[in-house]
Amino acid sequence: MNFHKDARQGFTLIELLVVIAIIAILIALLVPAVQKVREAAARTQCANNLKQLGIAMHAFESAHKVFPPGALRTSTSVVSKAFAGKFGVTNTAVKHSWAVFILPHIEQGTVAAQYNLNADNASAANQAARETPINVFICPSSQGAKPRMNIAGGVTYAGTDYAPNNGYSANLESAGYVDVSVARHGILKVNAAYSIAEITDGSSNTFLLSELAGRPDRYQAGKFVSSNSQTDGGWADDANEYITHGFDATGTTSPGPCHTNCTNGNEVYSFHSGGANHVFGDGSVRYVDANMDIRLFVRLITMAGGESSPIE
Repeated sequence: MNFHKDARQGFTLIELLVVIAIIAILIALLVPAVQKVREAAARTQCANNLKQLGIAMHAFESAHKVFPPGALRTSTSVVSKAFAGKFGVTNTAVKHSWAVFILPHIEQGTVAAQYNLNADNASAANQAARETPINVFICPSSQGAKPRMNIAGGVTYAGTDYAPNNGYSANLESAGYVDVSVARHGILKVNAAYSIAEITDGSSNTFLLSELAGRPDRYQAGKFVSSNSQTDGGWADDANEYITHGFDATGTTSPGPCHTNCTNGNEVYSFHSGGANHVFGDGSVRYVDANMDIRLFVRLITMAGGESSPIE
């Protein structure tokens, strides 16, 4: 008997093309899902960063009975307001950011020991400290989560994606975008240090820190605009604090009704979809929708505006 073996040893060209097409379809279906998972993980880590910073703020408040200032820019009158007694600053010609005060509470004791509060943040004495990248200050969604160097006036700083959104512009009132408030400032005001008891709008209703991601590069409405065009993104830079001005949807014209993700030029900005993370005065972290009416949004900025919270 003669038996014929099947001479076919592989795929035909058509079968191979079908297999390739199926694999391509599966990859096309999987890639968006993987990206969504990655972004969800990055957004969660970003929230965890802010949670750590909120805990550090409260540790500082427990030790000093007040939160740190949003920035400290000393003069004789400022130092006389008991800043010297509370924070160890006696020099009347120095500037510091909020972040330097909480370094011991975010496991950065070595950097804190390097940092001289009686020398300006931009001084040679503080160069090693201010150029030290600190992971908890960087959102994983922002520029691949790589620590960034920011240049301000020729001085280099390691970057931060978080900063005090500590007030809003009076132009928003005059343009009719928000109602007139009795007080426009938030908890981490420049040259001021407030206790929890002084947050009369409620600590759970008021921002401590918000996202302002991507500096020193400029982004508008989700698009990269220019590199190294901003000078206030260093964690040790006193100028990293900001207020909400409100922009149009393109992020080019102010004032306007957009408060989040329209520009990272001194406005709330994240690389998350549809909103941004914030840590509140009670230490909780919440995601605030970019579509919230700006009249409601500014209520979350003010600490003594006499308003009720829009997200209770």
